[in-house]
Amino acid sequence: PYNSVDVTVSIAPRTAEVAAANEGVEVDPLAQEKIDFLESVGRDQTVDFPCYADRYPVEMLEYLRLMMMTPEDTRGKPLSDFDYSRTISPANEAAVLQSVVEAVNYQFSLYPQSEEDDANIIKDKALFRLLSYNQRMAVRHRRNEKRLLKRTLVALEKQIRNKGLDVDGLKRAEGSTLGDVLRGDAGKQKTALEDRLEKMGLPVDIR
Repeated sequence: PYNSVDVTVSIAPRTAEVAAANEGVEVDPLAQEKIDFLESVGRDQTVDFPCYADRYPVEMLEYLRLMMMTPEDTRGKPLSDFDYSRTISPANEAAVLQSVVEAVNYQFSLYPQSEEDDANIIKDKALFRLLSYNQRMAVRHRRNEKRLLKRTLVALEKQIRNKGLDVDGLKRAEGSTLGDVLRGDAGKQKTALEDRLEKMGLPVDIR
């Protein structure tokens, strides 16, 4: 669609075998479990998500929360125990949002021209008229994509600041499957009872 830009996110399978074959690649102790989890829920290792001017799909955050899990989050618990529709931990959420920033910046690097270059081409009416209709539409479309990506970056950086994720020493889940509520988030943290009932498939509200 014209009001969004697809951003590709992919799990790098940093298993021991891959790390051994590629110098400088750090082993992810949870790599194989992440791959197995994705297969169990019918997800691919590479997924395209649409990013809009100031928002991005919840599904992308859920995918990335899984990707950014560490042994300090799980503490030996299976990945399937965690609720990826919620914030796992401040450190996990910071890694998630920062990875989107990196993905958007990478998307920027794929364009041979800057947004300013496209704007100058459009402003030069004599030059712009020399282009074919398809070429003019392509220039407008790629400029619009870059503007959307810029707004996405601004929204991401604001979210990181507002949630207090722009500091060092953020905590991990340490095996807690209750999720976390960050500054500015709506809702409240799950209780241990709610967590157990949910895992048992029972209604949380038992009043």
